[in-house]
Amino acid sequence: MVAAVVVVLGACTGISIGVARLVGAVDEASADGRDRVRVDDACRALEVRLNRVAPPGSAAGPRQRAVAIRNENAALQPFLDDLRRVAERDRDDRADDRTVNMWTELVEARTAYANALDRQASSGAPAFFVAPSGDRDLPVLERLEDLHRDCSPSVRRLGAPDL
Repeated sequence: MVAAVVVVLGACTGISIGVARLVGAVDEASADGRDRVRVDDACRALEVRLNRVAPPGSAAGPRQRAVAIRNENAALQPFLDDLRRVAERDRDDRADDRTVNMWTELVEARTAYANALDRQASSGAPAFFVAPSGDRDLPVLERLEDLHRDCSPSVRRLGAPDL
């Protein structure tokens, strides 16, 4: 009788632990799904904002091109804010932090190019865009395209401010 009670209690404990783990996994999966939907929606919103500003390639001179690049960077800020919120919520997920860092590297490279264009306008020194290389085998632009398929058109546009 005692052995049967111990077996039943053990089975109940095992089932309880299994159910708790399953509920935790489902909650985590739904949070990941919400984050993925949020990032996908943010990518589409980014593309809409970028389509509202003139691309740098349509600018008449280096100073106007620098302004266009800064306008695109401003259009990118709400997207970066969304990515940061996702990363802050999941502080233990370093992948989110790396993603935010890659986007930030892209913005910094674009800002450096805009500053170089300002110098070109005043002193004539040529300006060149240098895309961020990142710390792995694939360049940052390729990694961003792979990470955010919905953002691929925006990544291509933001990755070529010199066109």
